[in-house]
Order: sequence, then structure tokens, then C-alpha cells
Amino acid sequence: MTEIWVPYGPVEVSFDIKQENLSQVLDSQPQKMVQDDLERRVDEITEENVLLLSGTTGTQKFLESLLTRNKTIKKILYPKSLGALARRKAMESSVDQVLLNFESVSDFGSIDNLGSPLPSQLREIPRVVVLTSIHYDPLFGLSSAASDLISHLPKLRENAFRLSADSMPCSITGSEASAYSQRVAGLVPGLKVVEIVEKAGLGLLAASYGEPEPAHSKSLEYWIGNLRVELPNKVERIIFGCGGNENDKTLTDSLSRAFFSVVTGVAIPDSDSKFCMLAECSRGLGSDAFLQFVTGKLGPWARFDSLTYVEGLEVFISFQKTRQDFELNVLTTLPKFYASKFDMRTIAGARGAPSSLLQLGSRAKILVIPDASTCYFPT
Repeated sequence: MTEIWVPYGPVEVSFDIKQENLSQVLDSQPQKMVQDDLERRVDEITEENVLLLSGTTGTQKFLESLLTRNKTIKKILYPKSLGALARRKAMESSVDQVLLNFESVSDFGSIDNLGSPLPSQLREIPRVVVLTSIHYDPLFGLSSAASDLISHLPKLRENAFRLSADSMPCSITGSEASAYSQRVAGLVPGLKVVEIVEKAGLGLLAASYGEPEPAHSKSLEYWIGNLRVELPNKVERIIFGCGGNENDKTLTDSLSRAFFSVVTGVAIPDSDSKFCMLAECSRGLGSDAFLQFVTGKLGPWARFDSLTYVEGLEVFISFQKTRQDFELNVLTTLPKFYASKFDMRTIAGARGAPSSLLQLGSRAKILVIPDASTCYFPT
């Protein structure tokens, strides 16, 4: 028997697989960013104001180092969802904290004949660097500081959705929506970004700094080069984790950040594949689109071009596109009622993961991916 540990929410869970049923355990093997490299990257930053757009462990580590070493920082800007973290860090470092009002906007210019309403404060507060942690996203491919910024503005995210709706889930190497977000961010005078790459159990891996588009190109190059996992053959039976913490706090996060990489890069298409996804989802469904679906307000095969955009619609549609030809089992804290709405079969505990994919006595092989959120599977 082989014992395998998988990130699940803030902890890890384990299960055993018989040797005759274990194909292999696949995971990326990047190197943790050393302290000297972190300090060198922090010391490159010359901006006076930090716009915090994520609260992950890696983001907090970078922010703490920035506030400790860089005495030119005057303000932490933040969205309402990160208020407690931003206020605490500002108090600890004796800098100001400013709530960024995403409802008070002005037009920063036109992209593809579409206006670009962004927070007016970004005109009033100069020398801003955006700090965020990146991950796979079915709309943008690899998320970015630019995509995180426009995602706080429903109209801009809807514009991005319309550009890439036909190609979702998008390739991690880029999408029309990703290119659009970069051009919008480029309209903010002097805006710089820091994009964090991190991995559960290992920590901060890399940090790209610079203007939005070049910095994201560096992030993408790192992701493809260092999180690449070679898969000799696609397989039919897979157990995978979603990375824990921010990566599986909701069903929307779990599907967006891990599921699509597995279903498009690892599973054999049209083969009745069986998956088991370990995703805590302690904060529920995570988006308006999924809530509308379970309450009957959104049909499973509604035409996206006739829909009013709601939060998470890109994840819902991508899930519907890829969901048809396999069985999905899930270990989660979601109520069984919710799971059943998505045709997911719940299992009682991690120990039941292998048996959910195999009949008693079967000698079929199972592939295990402990953290699919930080694996790049070239297709």
C-alpha cells in the first residue's frame, strides 16, 4: 500500500492505494524562492503605493518584506474583501490604508471601441504597484494582475467574457480576454505590477515585477518552464487535489484553478473517464452563476450569447462544455444537494477516493495529482 497526502482546505488528507492499482503520482517540482532573491525583487520596486488584490500566503509574505525593506511605501490600497488584512498590515507598518472604490469610476480610454471605466482614484493616486497571486482561469488562461483588476469591475469582466466565450476553457498560454485585460491595465498611467506564483506546502516560488504586459510574460514563462509536468499517456482514472487554501475554498475556485487543467490535459476524451476531486469548498458555491443554477434560474445548456453576465458564468459554461463524458466523484464539505445538482457523487472521506474509481478486485491503474492547481500539462 502507498500512502498519499493531498492538500485539502487548510490541511492535508491522506489515502492508501494498492501498488497494483497505482499508476504514478504526478506533481510539479519547482524550487522555493530563496530569501535573497525575494529581497532583490522587493528592492527593485520604486512605487509609493501598493494595490493589494489577493490575500494568499505568498502575497502576504511579499507584502511584509516590501513594507519592511521599502520605506518609500506610503499607502496600501485595497478592495472591500481584503479590508481586514490591509488595515492590519498598514497598522503594523505605520502606513496609510485606502479603500479603493470600484463604484466610483471614470473612463480611462477606449479599447476595441469599448470604454474602460476604472476607479477614479487610480488617476488621483500616482505611482501604484498592483500585488496579486496568479493561477489558472478558464477565461484568461493564466490570471494576471491586469485580469484581477478588471475582474473587480463587472462591465469590464463582461467585455472580457464576450471576447473569449467561444474558446473557454482557454489555453493557459493566453486568450483574447487576457490580451484585453492587459490593454486596459496599460491605460492607467505609470501602473506597475507584481505577480506572485506560489504552491501549497512549499510557499512562494516566483515574483514578476514591471509593467503589466511584460511582467505577465515573465510569469507565464516561469509557469510553463517550472510547473511543467510530462504525461506519457492520457489516462481514464484520476484522483486530484485542488491545492487547498485559496484554491479550493469554493466550488468555483476548485473547478477554475484545477479541474480544467486535468480534464483538458490529462483525461482521455470521450472515454467514460472517472475522476475523484478533493476540494473542501468550505465557503460554498462561490459565484452567482452556480447559485442561479442550483436554484433553477440558469439552465444547464443556456446559450451564453443570450445570457446576462453574472459572476462565475465563465466557469459554469466551461464546466458544462467539459462535463459530459466522465464520472466525477468529490470529497467536499458542500451539501449533497449541491453536489447532486452538478452530477457529482460525494464520498464520505479521503480513504474512499480509490474505491470510488475502481470496482472491487479491479487491477485498473489510478493516476494521482496531489495539487493540480500548480501543474502545467502541455497538450
